[in-house]
Amino acid sequence: MLFPAGFLIMMILGAIVIDVGVSQVRARELEVVASSAANDALGALDLTELRSGGELRFDLSRARFIVAESIAGGPLPDAEIIDVVVVGTGDAIPQLRVTLRLEVDFIMAPALPGDLDSTTITRTRSVSILG
Repeated sequence: MLFPAGFLIMMILGAIVIDVGVSQVRARELEVVASSAANDALGALDLTELRSGGELRFDLSRARFIVAESIAGGPLPDAEIIDVVVVGTGDAIPQLRVTLRLEVDFIMAPALPGDLDSTTITRTRSVSILG
């Protein structure tokens, strides 16, 4: 009598471990994609103006386009761009901040009771513009 119950519990725990593991791997991949996209988006910085001693000019629409291209060519093309902003004013070092979101489908959880099919992961990475 105890063996079937124990087996069922082990199967449920195994399913949870698999789905949490998949989510953690995707979260790490999303961090790498966000870092790479932030680095690539530095291409939207107006270097001519900066080298001539002018103000820091940054084309956010171009940066968003570069981030979209970086994501499309990467390992997670389904990642969604939430925000691309420049933060840091005054004495703070300006940073380009990229926030991405990814919907991760569970593998085992849909077979279990409940309404858990996926989870949403959000990651933000920044890169210093000047330093």
